[in-house]
Amino acid sequence: MPLEGKTALVTGGSGGLGRVHGIVLAEKGADVALTYNRNEAKALEVVREIEAMGRRALAVKMDLADEESIQEGVQKVKRELGPIDILVNNAAAGIVRAVTITDMTKEDWDADVAVNLTGPFLLIKAVFPDMAERGWGRIINVSSVTGTMGGFGQCSYAATKAGLIGLTKTVALEGARKNITCNAVVLGVFDAGSFYEVAEPFRERIIRRVAMRRSGDPRELSEIIAFLASEEASYITGEAIEVSGGISLFTF
Repeated sequence: MPLEGKTALVTGGSGGLGRVHGIVLAEKGADVALTYNRNEAKALEVVREIEAMGRRALAVKMDLADEESIQEGVQKVKRELGPIDILVNNAAAGIVRAVTITDMTKEDWDADVAVNLTGPFLLIKAVFPDMAERGWGRIINVSSVTGTMGGFGQCSYAATKAGLIGLTKTVALEGARKNITCNAVVLGVFDAGSFYEVAEPFRERIIRRVAMRRSGDPRELSEIIAFLASEEASYITGEAIEVSGGISLFTF
């Protein structure tokens, strides 16, 4: 139980990846709060799964585009589960946009930036002081290979995921002497969430770009997140760790 006695907050906990992150962290001993914005029923399903393991769990409604909602959500977690030791910024804007730069509206751009980048910044800002006071903290930001490779029709998503990597490195520097680590996991294609909103022929084209010629199992990502949240990863900070099956490798 490497995470026993720790409290984790996972954003986007009602989604495919967030659900698995929460379950794996609970398996390692953490009590887990999961945020949702619209799908309370799915979030509560995950809470029941975690409670069945004998861990405490909480579903927290949170709008990541709203600072007041973030502050209220963090305070609720602290009241019911205790101070947050582990923050997993997993949530991303729920709308998959395939819009070229010339057709992207400022309203859509602003909405994506608010959830994908400003939300994680505000959450880190909210939990950082308590972590610093206790002298222990783990922050894991979920980025994407789109942020390192770019993506046609993905200007807002790519920009925010690249921004998360820069934010990660800055938070790592500011937390280094307070025993707070901050790392990013740069994910590729996984069997969850928005990947299934893409048309099947396009999904097949994406898989052909992966060196391993398959999509990832969500647990393959969650186990790395759990490791980065543990004491065993105490000397790893400021890293952007790609978990993609080799999608960025040159392959035929």
